[in-house]
Amino acid sequence: MTEEKDKITEVENKHDENDHHKLDLRGTFMMVMAIGGLMLLSWFGAFILFMERM
Repeated sequence: MTEEKDKITEVENKHDENDHHKLDLRGTFMMVMAIGGLMLLSWFGAFILFMERM
């Protein structure tokens, strides 16, 4: 009984590893770039505002 469970668990682990390589992460990458760009833009906006008020 435990041998069968070990085989099933082993097959499930191999299946999960293959699924991770097939994931499409382009949307995630684009959102990270968009949020990073927004943060950079707001930082430069605050810096320019600071420099103008000096």
